[in-house]
Amino acid sequence: MTGAIKPTIKQVMDNSVDFDNRWSERQDIRLRITLIDGGREILQANSKNISIGGIFIDTTSQLDIDKKLEVSFSLRSANRTRQHRLPARVVRNHDGGAALAFRDYDTNTLNALRVLLYDGFA
Repeated sequence: MTGAIKPTIKQVMDNSVDFDNRWSERQDIRLRITLIDGGREILQANSKNISIGGIFIDTTSQLDIDKKLEVSFSLRSANRTRQHRLPARVVRNHDGGAALAFRDYDTNTLNALRVLLYDGFA
């Protein structure tokens, strides 16, 4: 029987493991996002891809690894646009962008991400 090798806690904490085996498939979706640090907008960028677990953004800025930020973005539904803010942690700077892992979810944002990723509304 084959299966994915699980990383050690040390590998996860020091970012020495490749996270291509994600628990949610990445989708190539472009969203305009704003990164927020302590209530202050620090960067606007476009997403390159997004999953339930995180987002990769296009940026030439080098973000501090392990920095805790908020990712702000808007999603449209059939009858309205809703603003979302998700706590995230910078996990890597790579190939002209930065990867951020989402840290906490409220139910509305999680459901909105599911609709975006699996039903295609943005």
